[in-house]
Order: sequence, then C-alpha cells, then structure tokens
Amino acid sequence: MKMIAIDCCLKLTGAALMTDDIFDSEQYDLGRRQSNELPLMTERILRRHDLSFDDIDYVALTNGPGYFTGIRVGASYASGIAYASGAKIIPVSSLDVLAHSFGTGDQVLVIVYAGHGFVYASCKGFLEAGEYSHDDILLWLNNNPDAKIISDDPERISLSELAIMKVKPDMHSLCEIAREKMNSAISPMNLKISYYRAPQGVN
Repeated sequence: MKMIAIDCCLKLTGAALMTDDIFDSEQYDLGRRQSNELPLMTERILRRHDLSFDDIDYVALTNGPGYFTGIRVGASYASGIAYASGAKIIPVSSLDVLAHSFGTGDQVLVIVYAGHGFVYASCKGFLEAGEYSHDDILLWLNNNPDAKIISDDPERISLSELAIMKVKPDMHSLCEIAREKMNSAISPMNLKISYYRAPQGVN
C-alpha cells in the first residue's frame, strides 16, 4: 500500500507519504503560495524514497471544511494525481484530523475559523459537523461544560472567553484515518467538497 496525503484546508499545508514501512511528511505555513509549493513538497517526498506518482495506490485528502482557496487547491491537485496515476481518493474531514491529532477524549469540540462570526465545528457523538454561529457554540458549551475545545488557530476565533487549546493537524493522523477508510476510496470524478452549513439548532 502506497498513499500520498494532501492537506490544504487550514492554516498549514501538508503533504505526506505512507507505505507499509515508510512515513515521511512536510508541513508549512505557505499563505498564498500553496498552489506553487504543494507539488514541490510532494515530489520531494517521493524522490527521497525513489518513488513516482505511478507507484501511488491512494491519495488521502482533507476535503473540508476550511479556507475556500486552500480546499480548492488541495482537491485539484489530489484529483490530478489520481487521474494521472489511476489512484483512488480517500476524503477525510479536516475536523476529524484535528480531533485525531489531539487524541482520545469523551467530548472534544473541534472548532475552525469560518469568518463573519461563524466557525466550523464538530464533537463526535455530541455535535454534528457544520457551520455554527458563536452564539450556537456558547449555547452548546453551556449544555456540555466538560467538553475540551481545540482549534488549529485559536487566535483567529473571536471567542476569547473560551479556553481553546491549539492543536497542529498531524499528517500521520490524516494517513491513519485514511488507512482505516480504504474500503470507501472513490474515483476523483466522485470527489465532493465539504462546505458545511449550520444544522437546524444545537443541543
């Protein structure tokens, strides 16, 4: 099994290679340079292990939610790799990657900046992944006071009254989640982006 992983949804841009006995990755804050640097990152990783895109079986991809431009860059690049190599794509939620990067916990609320007083959020088993207003989040936390709160970029979220822990999205976590989902790998023509909108109400 040879898998390339691509993550462009949030502040950091990452690329990784996972095989049965290799893990290698690069991850940087690239700003607007994602589309130029991401292919170079991926190619460097492959060259370090004498592999080419033709050797790749799967492309793990964070398909949202997150920043619009980054999501599109990642989806376009991952689709290009898959079309050229015949690899299948394994979509993974960026929120799930952050939760996995943090580790285990009964209630871990993941929140990501969405702009205009909104965040993308989820808490497995407790809060459906979606786009929520700050008031929605405060209401949910009032009913779930024991929840731990994590984000990749807490400084950007205007909820200073909350104790938000900063968690770096881990490329190994993305690969581990994708490896568990290999049976649900898809053709690039079936790839969909997760642009969440708020579910009706919170509990």
